[in-house]
Amino acid sequence: MTILVKALARLNAVQLVARSLFIEERLTDNPAFPTVTPTLAEIATKREALQQAITDAADGGRTVNAIKNLRLRELKAALDQLAGDVISQAGTDPELILSAGFHVRSNKRSEEEPAMPLKLRARISEQVGQARLDWATTRGAVLYVVEHNAVSPDQADAWQSAGETTRTRLVVKGLESAKEHWFRVRAIGSTGRGPWSDVAFTLVR
Repeated sequence: MTILVKALARLNAVQLVARSLFIEERLTDNPAFPTVTPTLAEIATKREALQQAITDAADGGRTVNAIKNLRLRELKAALDQLAGDVISQAGTDPELILSAGFHVRSNKRSEEEPAMPLKLRARISEQVGQARLDWATTRGAVLYVVEHNAVSPDQADAWQSAGETTRTRLVVKGLESAKEHWFRVRAIGSTGRGPWSDVAFTLVR
């Protein structure tokens, strides 16, 4: 899915004028957008008002700077509205969005399932019946699910839930003492579940 990127929020007054001029130029006589809301004339009026306010504020002064900031907010609001209208007409067509003078961002990466968590470590704890786990951050993960196996990593039906966490570490408690335990972790993202990590094991006190 491709979405429109406004790229307006952090622009100062001079940058916003330049951005507006570029968008106005790209939309003028653009057959893909015969009409837009606000109209290009309305955008131009607000852009010219900001340009004048920039000139007036060159000598400083609290009042003229306040006016400049007001004109900046007005032009940003108009361009925000225009971006919404472009989205309503162009949908997710990147070429149409680009032709209107806006940027596009591809969400391909975010649509992919999270990767396999790497560098899983299981370490013995000073506390009886506990194991300390940690692993590397996984892109796209919003939650991690950990499983534990007290029999053999090759025995599929022996894997049991050991907990969930939003962090990249977990202390698993309530384990049988004086034996080895195996662990694995998977990342959960907004688009689904990733694969299980490689197995790590440790002796539990």
